[in-house]
Amino acid sequence: MPTLPNGFKPTVAAYSHDGPGGVLRTEIAGGAARYALDFERGMQKFNVTLILNKLQFSVWVAFFIHIIKKGAYTFEMPLDSGFGTELHACNIMPGSYSASRTGGIAMVVSFVVEAENKAYDFSAAEAQAMVDFYNATGGEGDLLVARIAQFANQDTLVLS
Repeated sequence: MPTLPNGFKPTVAAYSHDGPGGVLRTEIAGGAARYALDFERGMQKFNVTLILNKLQFSVWVAFFIHIIKKGAYTFEMPLDSGFGTELHACNIMPGSYSASRTGGIAMVVSFVVEAENKAYDFSAAEAQAMVDFYNATGGEGDLLVARIAQFANQDTLVLS
């Protein structure tokens, strides 16, 4: 599968995405609406902006036109769907692409990709364990894990 060229990273300022969908809502006369799961997995739309110099833009155009066939072919791109930046399999949504030159030499390329959230890589039990760990540590779990890593990898080696 093709991968976004090296060093091409979506900007953080214009980075956003929607929900994965898959839930139905039905109005009920005289009562609360009813909700149901229509499907388990779903694609999310990620708004992506790349700021490229003249050479990078040339490489991007070649990649876009010839390698991924204007987004019709799936390619890998680093995105953050909630678990840090990881490679996601993406397709560019038709009609969402635009490119414009700034006052200088930079090109701003924007488009919308569809990708599946990396949360689907977890089982329900792993997701529950993550929530339980967060609740047990009061949101300070990163500090605890970092301290355990320091103890295991540095502090215990003092006597060696």
